[in-house]
Amino acid sequence: MAAKNVLGIIFSNAYDEVIPELTALRTMGSVPFAGRYRLIDFQLSNMVNAGIPQVGIITKSNYRSLMDHVGNGKPWDLSRKRGGMTILPPFNTPETGMFRGKADSLFGSIDYISSSDKDYVVLADCNVICNIDYDSLIKAHIAKNADITIAYANGIPPAINSATELVMDENGRITDDRYVDCYSSNVNYSLKIMVIGRTLLERLLHEAHSARIDDFETIVIKNLSFLGIYGYEVKGFVRTLESLRSYYEVSMELLNSENRKALFASPVYTKVRDQFPAVYGITSKVKNSLIADGCKIDGEVENCILFRGVTVAKGAKLKNCIVMQDSYIGDNAEIECVIADKAVVVKPNKKLCGASNYPVYIGKGIVI
Repeated sequence: MAAKNVLGIIFSNAYDEVIPELTALRTMGSVPFAGRYRLIDFQLSNMVNAGIPQVGIITKSNYRSLMDHVGNGKPWDLSRKRGGMTILPPFNTPETGMFRGKADSLFGSIDYISSSDKDYVVLADCNVICNIDYDSLIKAHIAKNADITIAYANGIPPAINSATELVMDENGRITDDRYVDCYSSNVNYSLKIMVIGRTLLERLLHEAHSARIDDFETIVIKNLSFLGIYGYEVKGFVRTLESLRSYYEVSMELLNSENRKALFASPVYTKVRDQFPAVYGITSKVKNSLIADGCKIDGEVENCILFRGVTVAKGAKLKNCIVMQDSYIGDNAEIECVIADKAVVVKPNKKLCGASNYPVYIGKGIVI
C-alpha cells in the first residue's frame, strides 16, 4: 500500500479553544465521544486502517489524559520497535519554549520528522470526525504528482475563525485559499487534513521559522503559485466540531443508524476497558440510545448516549442527554438536553433541563 511510505502527524490540541468546556482539563484529542471513544481514536484508526506504520502525536497542554488513553499505542497496533506511535512534547527550542502555532509546533518536531525514512507526511487535526480512506488520498496525491494535497468537504463550513474555502480549477488544482466569510452556504471547505512530501515539509518549516510565521497554512498559501497543490474531496459522514453545541448535535446524529454505519464503515479502535455488559433492571426503559458496557440502568433513558460505568437509578428519567464515564444519576432525578462530564453526580429528585440548541453542561466531578 502507498501508505506504508507515510508518516502520520496528529495535532492533539488544535482548536481546543472552540470547546473550552470540554478541553479545560484535557486536549481536543482526548475529548470523549460516541459512548466509548476519544476524538483522537478516529484519526489514529483511519491512519492504521490505511497501513500508515508511524504516527507522531503533537501535544501542547493538558495531555495527561491523552497519554493515559493512547498509552504505548497497542490498541492501534502501534506498539512497535520501529516506527509505531510517539508522543511529541510541547517544547520546541530553548529560545521559544511553548509553541504558538502549527508551523511552530512542527518545527519543534523537525528532528523527529527528519529522522523518518518516509517520503510523505499526513497532517491531521482531532476535531474532524470522519472515516477517511488515507490510502486513496495518498494514491491520488502520487497520481497527480502533487506537492501538497488538501482534503476538503462540500457543505456549510464550520463557524471557526480559520475556516477556509478552497477554490479549484477543472483539474482539482487549488488556485485560491481564502477565509470563509459566510457560514450559511455550501462551499468546498478545508478539513485541515493534508498530504505533503517530507522534504518539502522540512523546507517550508525552515522558511516559516526564518520568517517567524506560526501558522502553517499561511506558508502554504504563500506558495500557491509555485507548488502543485490539489484538493481531495471526502464524502460521507464528515463533521467538524466548532462549539459545545456542535459537539452535542454531532453526538445526537449518531443515534441514527445510517450515520453510525457511515462513520464506522471501517473499524475504529480505542483503549479497552474490560467491564461487565450493561445491566438493565426490571424497572428500566431504554429507547433509541447508545449504552456502553459497565452501565447499570434502572430508570428511563430516551435518545441518550451513556458512556462506560454510568448508573441510572430507579425512577430517574433521562432524555436527549450525553452522560460520560462513571457518572451517577440518582433516584427520581430528571435531566433533559444535558451534557454531563465524567464522574458527575446528580442527586435524587433533582431536575435539570436544557434545550437542543443550548444544552446544559455539567463539569467533571460536579455534584448537583
